[in-house]
Amino acid sequence: MTTTVTTAGITTATITTEGITTTGITTAGTSVEDIAFHYDLGNDFYALWLDETLAYTAAKWDGIPRDEPDATALPRAQRAKLDHHLDLVGAAPGDGLRLLDVGCGWGAMLEHASRGDRVGEAVGLTISPAQHAYLTARALPGAEVRLESWEDHAPERPYDAITSMGAFEHFATAGMTRAERLGGYARFFESCHRRLRPGGRMSLQSIAYDGVADGSGPLGEFVGSDIFPGAKLPRLSEIAAACDPYFSVVALSASAEDYVRTLASWSARLLKAREEAERLVGADGYRRYRRYLRGSEVTFLRGAATLYRIGFLRRDEPLRLPA
Repeated sequence: MTTTVTTAGITTATITTEGITTTGITTAGTSVEDIAFHYDLGNDFYALWLDETLAYTAAKWDGIPRDEPDATALPRAQRAKLDHHLDLVGAAPGDGLRLLDVGCGWGAMLEHASRGDRVGEAVGLTISPAQHAYLTARALPGAEVRLESWEDHAPERPYDAITSMGAFEHFATAGMTRAERLGGYARFFESCHRRLRPGGRMSLQSIAYDGVADGSGPLGEFVGSDIFPGAKLPRLSEIAAACDPYFSVVALSASAEDYVRTLASWSARLLKAREEAERLVGADGYRRYRRYLRGSEVTFLRGAATLYRIGFLRRDEPLRLPA
């Protein structure tokens, strides 16, 4: 059973998934129900076509030959992405810093960080009960996973660094005005500013609209109804405006090609695992995800959307910018 209450754009939900009940999770963006619709489809299903890291965001393919077998190429590219984000937050070997990963998924960053000496303590946030159950069972050393939103998170002491990959796309919904989206994004950056120590750094990876004004059209409507209900992508200008009072931007890169190559790999893996995928999610579920992966690949190929990786440095005090 699911109970949902919405007040002034803030959703508070109680849901039960795989024996886990989440009560009172609040989010101004994609609802807990809609997150469960996508991410709680089944850990076994996603494991069929993601690589061994279970990273569900674009990999970083620099220097990885196109003729390298996918079995090694995709995991290498995903770990290169994770290292890149640790570089962006200044996690040097031996630092043992305290890291928060917002939208930790199935724990790619938590596991990667726990294996090295760049991070001493890592906390991951997810509002997916399936992901939380999976990571709790794994009990990664030096890592803690919490079933809560960034809005609700209240750490006992500040973090040295924050990473977030693929979560920002869920911080606004299709029904919001631009002003409401900017307000939600600004609250996220303000909360990160409060949770970081002075001099702390943050990295963000997000899909964003580029060559189109919004996600209207058949593909956008399909993704918005059948894959990611209610989600709304940001524009770079919105990210920049929202972060400006709280952070300096110290690094920015854009690579639609990284998502093209990642999506092509996922799609090929899903095609290869068709029989098992249909057993797990049915023929309709398999077709939906094949269409989603192939359609998204085209979206990046034609420049409608791109991928940003951004490094931020915490301002000592928030700026009071003119209205």
